[in-house]
Amino acid sequence: MNMEKFKHISFRGRVAYGISCFENALIALKYDLNDWRVVLNYLWEFTSIQYLDDWNDVAVELIPENLLEFKAYEEEEFERLSKDEFVYLYNLYQNIDESIDTLLRAIYDLGISHVYTVIEGYGESSLKNLERLINFMIINNFPLPDIEPFLKSSIEENRGWGNKFEGAKLSKIL
Repeated sequence: MNMEKFKHISFRGRVAYGISCFENALIALKYDLNDWRVVLNYLWEFTSIQYLDDWNDVAVELIPENLLEFKAYEEEEFERLSKDEFVYLYNLYQNIDESIDTLLRAIYDLGISHVYTVIEGYGESSLKNLERLINFMIINNFPLPDIEPFLKSSIEENRGWGNKFEGAKLSKIL
């Protein structure tokens, strides 16, 4: 995949593209898309949240492998997930395709790729993480989203982070 165009997209825009990839995978796997609204609402917060630490706290909790470590909500101190959300996701994740876990982990890795650092140049760390996610999509024959809507979020904005925007408007599901 030629990553040249992604060099001009902000960090927020790159994560939004990753979330759109996840949505395309859900559609390709023919899941009931309404079942995934809880996950997607949390993921799309990345584009408009003030403190990315808050997003990181919930994103790590959404990764199926992490969540399924626990049989009961009380076994872990969840930062953001409510008990009802935990039970809902625990049940949802019981028979999912392993690519769902891989993609959610990839989005999390992408989202933390510049945590506590300054984005220099083209943000190589997030570019590499996004390229891994895109390659996974290609290998698994999941369709890639059109890059055009994400180009509006420029690497020139907000020191590479990009200005906040309502990412859910780019969602095919929400």
